[in-house]
Amino acid sequence: MPDKEKRIARPQAKDEGDELPSKDQSIAEQKSLLDDFLSRPTEQLIPWESIKLPSEGVYYGGAVPNGTVEVRAWGIQTDKILATPRLAQTGKSFDYILKSCVRLPNDFDHLNLLVGDRIFMLYYLRGITYGNMYEFLVECSKEECGKTWTESYDMNTLRSTIIKPNPDIGLEPFKVVLPFVSEQLKQEFWVSIRLLRGYDLNAMMNQKQIKRTLRPTARVRSRTTRMPQVEELQTLDKTIEENLRMVMVDAMGDKSPDKIEKFVERMHAKDTATIREFLKENSPGIDTSIEVTCPDCGNTMTMDLPITESFFRPTESGKSRE
Repeated sequence: MPDKEKRIARPQAKDEGDELPSKDQSIAEQKSLLDDFLSRPTEQLIPWESIKLPSEGVYYGGAVPNGTVEVRAWGIQTDKILATPRLAQTGKSFDYILKSCVRLPNDFDHLNLLVGDRIFMLYYLRGITYGNMYEFLVECSKEECGKTWTESYDMNTLRSTIIKPNPDIGLEPFKVVLPFVSEQLKQEFWVSIRLLRGYDLNAMMNQKQIKRTLRPTARVRSRTTRMPQVEELQTLDKTIEENLRMVMVDAMGDKSPDKIEKFVERMHAKDTATIREFLKENSPGIDTSIEVTCPDCGNTMTMDLPITESFFRPTESGKSRE
């Protein structure tokens, strides 16, 4: 009659002279694996890779040759940055992420990067960290519908939207002829403008912070964004109109800040739209506008690819970046 106890066969040694590993030896081997991992440099565990920025380095005076920079996937330091409310509220979390995950040549300052290059890198970093598939919640814009669903987007699609430098417009500052003023004065009237950079968005965020401090309003909880700088850029129309003083270098060659400020206050909507469209068409970066269709009512909406909470987490059904 067989034994009721279940016996586990002890592994046999390969050769007569071999000894089986003891429990202590097994634990020692496990600890050695940990020691081996901890002894490796971070650069080996989370390696750097080279990418080319949409600007191709054209607007950096040769400081970023060919627009080539090095990036790496974000780690626990990035999680700590995103979890710091103070950084999120002031918009500085974006700056810290770039400093942690992007290496620029010639000690180039991250704040001097064009906003389009910065946004491009944010999406690229997300791709090499969690994969190209990104899922986010969308609510139908039709009041009578109001359906909420999870949309899935392949961020590899953004590659086809890259806007490169326009060789026909030369280097900054760019000359833009204003149609309304030219018509009023019966001769060509132009201004010189430049592209927006990281320090411009920081200045805009600081202005908003000051306004909130002087005129406190009810706090609104947002579940859709943790990147105020990105949100600022995605409302480009309003951003440019409110900050024309930043991008306008001179008016008919006059660089006086006081005159430029007075001129901006008197500008016609046709002229501000001309500047806005020029920057939109000629600013290197990526186009994050997407179309989504409600699965219930078939309503098609055009929206900016949102930066939601899930942007900073792996997607369950995500794929690796191809």
